[in-house]
Amino acid sequence: MRAISLVKRIKFEFTGNVVRDALTLGDIDNDGCNELIVGNQNGEVVIFKGQEKYQTIIQSHFVSCVAVGNILNDNRNVLIIITADGWCYLYAIPERQTEKLGSNLSDGVEEVDGQNQSTSGSGSVETLSNTDTTSTTKLREKQLQLICIHQQRIPANAKFYLTKAIGRDNFLHSHNFQNILLGDVDGDGLNEMVLGLTDRVVRSYRWINSLDKPNLKATEFGMINESSHDLQGKFVALNKWECANQIGSITLHHSWDGRASLLIAQPGGTFMRIRCSSDDSVYQTGFESSAQSSSNDSQSENISSAVDYQFLGISRMRNQNISTEILGDLKSPNEDSTEKSKSTSSIEKSETSRSTSSGRPYAVATLDGTIMLVQDEIILWAIAVDHQVFALTKLDVTGNGSDDIVVCSWDGQTYILDQEKNSVRFHLEEPVQAFTSGYYNLNPNEPAVTCLVYVTFKNTIILYYDIPLKDLICKKFEPDIEKLSELFMDEGRKPEEAMDIVRNMDKKTKQELVDCLLYKVNI
Repeated sequence: MRAISLVKRIKFEFTGNVVRDALTLGDIDNDGCNELIVGNQNGEVVIFKGQEKYQTIIQSHFVSCVAVGNILNDNRNVLIIITADGWCYLYAIPERQTEKLGSNLSDGVEEVDGQNQSTSGSGSVETLSNTDTTSTTKLREKQLQLICIHQQRIPANAKFYLTKAIGRDNFLHSHNFQNILLGDVDGDGLNEMVLGLTDRVVRSYRWINSLDKPNLKATEFGMINESSHDLQGKFVALNKWECANQIGSITLHHSWDGRASLLIAQPGGTFMRIRCSSDDSVYQTGFESSAQSSSNDSQSENISSAVDYQFLGISRMRNQNISTEILGDLKSPNEDSTEKSKSTSSIEKSETSRSTSSGRPYAVATLDGTIMLVQDEIILWAIAVDHQVFALTKLDVTGNGSDDIVVCSWDGQTYILDQEKNSVRFHLEEPVQAFTSGYYNLNPNEPAVTCLVYVTFKNTIILYYDIPLKDLICKKFEPDIEKLSELFMDEGRKPEEAMDIVRNMDKKTKQELVDCLLYKVNI
């Protein structure tokens, strides 16, 4: 496996411990440019835009998860912050900022899976000081600041995943960052929020608008109240699943027919697959009927699901003490032609043609260094590395339209693999506590570039951008025959004769000539 060196990078100063799910890339202000968002154990969530710090949000508790997505189903991204003690905060950019932002939300009553509980405190927003650079000041003048628009109690100790509805026929266009899923879990055309908890429980939620309060879409942001900036609605629990073992990661995956399923990683290279289907009549009653139903009784009534466990046949991955990561919906190189043939085919195609169809592959990695690509429960390939893998992401590094697998270990060793098992590695010579990959905008007027983001233990965030990889295949070096023939060009020798001399050379002599040319170039 060949090693590569990366040169283009940005360093951000950031103190505090960062968990794996408290790091993400996304467009929080809906301007078409991706920002970097990271939170720590002190309750600080910092947003970096371009090469500057954009905003700091202060919470009072350990930030366990951050994500960006259209969870409100209003075609706008919002920032979602989950704390370890079970608080969910939504932050958004208002369309106009007419008053100074408050530091806290007023006390109120929130809900934990259908049960009302009292709430207090939401966190404050720390703005950059006047001593910041001129570029940062200009950036803040052009961009509004995020404000807290909703807070709610949810079960504590959550690992965070977000799903966005995109429609059954367009699932191949979904995108996936590290711990954010963009896809419709239950096929109802709406967004769901899926939480994996440390007590081996997976829960799904949906935002429901309040029907007994006026619709405030004409105000600052969607349904934000002008006085309190609070949304008129809440998250309602939809379903609950219990796993046999601790949850490694959760991903969204689609079968060949576009049917969605949740893949939940379990220790030892196994995973649980949940296929959900929604009942549209459940959501017609809206907010009021959902609030009246209890969490334990309504979850099984709202969504019907099929659950099964998958075991992959590699003996090295059967150790139940080894944690597992899983990543679904990897875009394949021949996907466009496959999707085109599916759209032009008849609905009433035979079972034989159905059996020849296949869904997207998915990747599985374990802490002991096993990485493999699986499609339709068939292992396409598997490799083993000598490093403890803790992060599994996907990114089209080469720009060929196919998702590559990006794996990072605790000691900074990073592996980039394509779906043909070609691979390269990059070593960040610092221990890593959090990692993600994706696309980042250095300037608002320039397109987003590929990037690798590392959070080190030395209070720094290192972002390598514009990864210079066009191909992961290691090609054998072949010298240019025309260049070598120039060494044999004499007054009495024709170019064709010089070419024949080079073609008839053995490999050793030809390599000596190459070294001679390189020596002349260096001189």
